[in-house]
Amino acid sequence: MTQAIAPDAFTETFLITIQPKSGSAIEFPATITTYDITGGDKDFTQIANGKGGRIKKFEFQTPYEVTLEAYSLEAGTDTGAVGKGFADLMATVDATQPVSITADHTRTLYLLAVAHTTSTSATSAVAVSVAGDRIERDIFKNGHFVSYVTSMTDGIRKHTIKYKVNAFDKSGNSNITQDSSDGSSGNVVPAITYP
Repeated sequence: MTQAIAPDAFTETFLITIQPKSGSAIEFPATITTYDITGGDKDFTQIANGKGGRIKKFEFQTPYEVTLEAYSLEAGTDTGAVGKGFADLMATVDATQPVSITADHTRTLYLLAVAHTTSTSATSAVAVSVAGDRIERDIFKNGHFVSYVTSMTDGIRKHTIKYKVNAFDKSGNSNITQDSSDGSSGNVVPAITYP
């Protein structure tokens, strides 16, 4: 199989999947319009020694934060594999209509995956990639949705949702994976399971 044609950059379209731990993957590309990934800094400070030199003191890697901007017509996703709303990402899911989501103490672990691909048939950021097509993907596991802000500032109801995750779990295993395939020789990125 020949290598997939290389675009100048990934633009305009992307896949985004959100999955609660031990739950089903839900696809959100029709409601989420932008994302920003920040954090994960491996910074250091310096300590001056008596000779005028500097000693590096490494800091802990900072948590990653993913901020999503979205437009939806419902409060949450009652059922199915297509995301409809976002308030239930920080509370208990209501699987019935009409949807009613109240504040509670629920802190569900989530996987969040974002993928850009040259495939026109791919439908999920956590699925195995299509052979012969390029893909670049960011996967975040064991994080929490920590902020959900709704605004009408621009004359349209918009939601800003923030997801936060440590770089490592308690045992030192990575919660972050970034993978890609150039589509050559049938190389694919694997499907992601959670847990």
